[in-house]
Amino acid sequence: MLTKEAEIRSSFILSNEDEINDFYDTFILLKNSADNNWSYNNSLDFVIDENCSKDLKIGLALLKKVIENDNQINYVPRVTFRNQLKVENAVNQIWEIIQQSQFENKELWELSFYDYIDDTLINDELADSLIKTISKMNKPNTIHFDRLERFLKVKPNLFQSILKLITDKNEKEGVRLQVWMDFFSKHFESLGDDIELIKKAYIQQNLIQHHFDYQGQGFLEILKVDKNFLVEFVESLYSSTERHSLGGDHSDMSFVWNIDDIENTLIQVFDLVIEKDLYFGILEHYCNVFFRNLKEEHRLRADNFIRQYVSDNNNDYKKMQIVVDLIRHSRKELFEEIFLLFISLNQDKETFSRLMWRGNGGTYSGDVIIGDIQASEWRNLLEIANKSDVGIKLIPIKNYINEQIESCLRSGDWERQRKFLRKDF
Repeated sequence: MLTKEAEIRSSFILSNEDEINDFYDTFILLKNSADNNWSYNNSLDFVIDENCSKDLKIGLALLKKVIENDNQINYVPRVTFRNQLKVENAVNQIWEIIQQSQFENKELWELSFYDYIDDTLINDELADSLIKTISKMNKPNTIHFDRLERFLKVKPNLFQSILKLITDKNEKEGVRLQVWMDFFSKHFESLGDDIELIKKAYIQQNLIQHHFDYQGQGFLEILKVDKNFLVEFVESLYSSTERHSLGGDHSDMSFVWNIDDIENTLIQVFDLVIEKDLYFGILEHYCNVFFRNLKEEHRLRADNFIRQYVSDNNNDYKKMQIVVDLIRHSRKELFEEIFLLFISLNQDKETFSRLMWRGNGGTYSGDVIIGDIQASEWRNLLEIANKSDVGIKLIPIKNYINEQIESCLRSGDWERQRKFLRKDF
């Protein structure tokens, strides 16, 4: 029994121009009338490839037919190029056909040509042609580099040249050329030593396709060379988007703990976020991204960073706001320990009262008494405070907590009265 591909290949062997025209017209009619036509171009690719193998002249005439109609079907040869770009005669004829005129997706045909041309036919001239292709792009495209690695043997600095070209075109022309998500990790060693270009390109790609390097492997490669990139990256999130808060970002950047001595850089990032961010305690603080989903081997170091940060900054309520948010979200298991550490170092009631130990309100559903819930949360804080051995120095903070409990209970009584009166109406 023939496979679907084999059936398609054997059913459309063409022999002259009339058959080519009839086939093409029928193909267009069927594709345009189909509800789901995504597979039609794959079938066309099989037909063109099969005809090229039987009679190169017929196969090339089919390619010309597509081009003459401005590639209205958005076809890009892949199977055909993979199988036919093996001998110089066919390669030269196919390239000549592509270059004869302008048509829709011409640059994608050229990229496919570079992807599938046989290794033995790659030369310096073709590498220059690849650069020229990218330089002519004037609309969004994604460039895959895996197959282009073969060109590095004739032009070792090719990827650095392409990266600069992409970055310049995006910056000056707004073209929005994209690299594939693993570009900065898989091909980092081939990008040259211009770390400023690499950093600029990475930031640009992140703005074009947010979280494109979703596992942070490319980011990590850059950090290994320049730890300050972490500061520059976070700065770019503010400056390029004119955002006043990065809160609520659920990214995972815990990979930074793979870098030796990243602590000093993180302190700079914390300072930057404190300066730039409008923090209201509603959304999770941005700095949670560095502590979310920590690997087992990084937890102790990350937690020690938090402990040291509290020891160094317990008098600065803005810096402590970050810590309180961290232990309420990404490092909940540290909450009691850090709470006790803070009150052992700082018994100032004013500083304590400015910190959102129990958050900033919240969303409540159902028939609940919000005041009672909040009073319970304050009671939990009082229970933790009672575990401290600081002694009488804690009286102002404990009094403050008790005041909050009483206030919440009064609020709860008022809620109950209001609900009771509503029932009567």
